[in-house]
Amino acid sequence: DWISNIKYFIENYFNLNFGLYCTQIQDHDYICELCDALARINSTLIDLCVDMWLYISNNLLKLKIVQKE
Repeated sequence: DWISNIKYFIENYFNLNFGLYCTQIQDHDYICELCDALARINSTLIDLCVDMWLYISNNLLKLKIVQKE
C-alpha cells in the first residue's frame, strides 16, 4: 500500500498535510474565511465605539474623567 506509506512519510518526516489529489497549488479558502471573520469583528467593534460615543454625547452614559491621564 504505497499511498499509506507516502502519507506517513510526508506527514511524519516533513510535518506537512498530505493531499492525495490536488492541483499544483492548494486552495487557500481558509484565508478568505479568516479575513471575513476579522472584518466582521472589526465592524462590530467600530459600531460599539460609535454607539458609546453617541450615548455619552446624549448624556445617557457618563464618562468618568481620570485626573492623571
